[in-house]
Amino acid sequence: MASKVFFAQARGTPRRNKFKRIASLLDSAGIETIIPQDALTAMKVHWGESGNADFVPSFFVRHLVSVVREAGGHPFVTDTNTLYRGSRHNTVDNLATARLNGFCDSTLGAPVVVADGLRGMDYRDILVAGTHLSTARIASAIVEADAMVVLSHVKGHMVFGFGGALKNLGMGCSAAAAKQSLHADVRPVVDAARCTACGLCKDHCAFDAIAMTGSSAGENHAQIDHDICSGCGECLVVCPAEAIPIDWGADDGGTFTATQEKTAEYALAAVAGKEEHCLYVNFLTNITPDCDCCSWSDAPIVPDIGYLASRDPVAIDMASIDLVNGFAGFPDRPQLEVPDDRFRAVHDIDYMPTLRHAARLGLGSLEYELTKL
Repeated sequence: MASKVFFAQARGTPRRNKFKRIASLLDSAGIETIIPQDALTAMKVHWGESGNADFVPSFFVRHLVSVVREAGGHPFVTDTNTLYRGSRHNTVDNLATARLNGFCDSTLGAPVVVADGLRGMDYRDILVAGTHLSTARIASAIVEADAMVVLSHVKGHMVFGFGGALKNLGMGCSAAAAKQSLHADVRPVVDAARCTACGLCKDHCAFDAIAMTGSSAGENHAQIDHDICSGCGECLVVCPAEAIPIDWGADDGGTFTATQEKTAEYALAAVAGKEEHCLYVNFLTNITPDCDCCSWSDAPIVPDIGYLASRDPVAIDMASIDLVNGFAGFPDRPQLEVPDDRFRAVHDIDYMPTLRHAARLGLGSLEYELTKL
C-alpha cells in the first residue's frame, strides 16, 4: 500500500514563504493527531560538525518547534554524541558545537538535549526482531520521549550512499558506543604504542574482557580478550588516548549492506512504542555529496528542490531519491555522468539495502503517493 508523502517546492512567493509552506506540510501530514497533548516531543536533528555549513539551519528548526508547540507538544531539540573524535564526541563539546552552529535555547525556543548523556553511554536496550540484531542501544532521551519529529537533511554519504530519514533515525538515535557495532562486526584492538594504561577501558567494560598487561618493553597496556569481548564499542568511547581505533570496515565483499540493514533495525528500535507518534520532514536543499558529520562543506549536486513530510520514513526517503534523480543537476558536477542515479554516481554505493530492509521490517513502504502543496 502506498504511503502519503507531501511535497512543497523550494521556490518562494511573497504571500507564501518557506516557513508557511513547511508548516503546511506538517498540517497536511496530520501533526495534530500525531503529537499527543502535552507530549514530550524529541525534535531529532543533526546540528552539524564544526566547520560544516550544510545542516538544516536553526531558524527552520525554530519554526517547526513552534508548530509542534501549537499542536500541543512540549518539544526539545536533540542529537547524539559521535563515536569518532570530532567536535561532538561528548556532551560538553557537542553542545558547544551546537551553540556555534546556532542551536541553543535562545535561538530555538526549546531546550537542547544530547540524547545519550555525557559520554554517549546513557541508553536503553530495546528488543528488536531483526535479521542481524536482537537488541539495539537507543539513546535514553529518544526512548523516553512520547513523540518524535525527525528533521533530516538529504545528502550523499560515503557508507550509506544516501542519507535521509532512516539514517537520521537509526544511526542518529543510537548511543555513541553502539555506532561501532553498527559500522562493523570487528572486535576492537588496542594500539599498545598509544595506550597510556590509564585503565578507563577496563573500568567501563561490562564483560570483563580487558586486562592490563606488560609489553615486550615492560610497559603496561590494555589488552582485549576477543573470546569475551562483545564488540559493544564502549572502550572506544572512553579511551582518552585514542588507543583503540575505530573500524569502519566494509562487509559482504566491499559493500556496506550489513551496516545499512543494521541501521534499519536500529531505526525500528528508535520508534518502538511511539510508532504512531512520529513525523518525518526531509529537507531537499543544499544537497551535498557527503554527510553533515564532515568538518567541511562541498557544493551541492543539484539545485534546491523543496521539502517533504510523511508519517513513513521509508516512503519519504524513496520520494527524496526519486526527486533528486529527476532534477536537473549542475554542469560542473560528476553526477551528470549518471543522470538516473545521482547518489550512486557520487560514491558508487548501493543505498537501497537500508530502504528495502526497513520495508521488510514493517517500518514503511517503498511505494508512495506524492501530493504537491
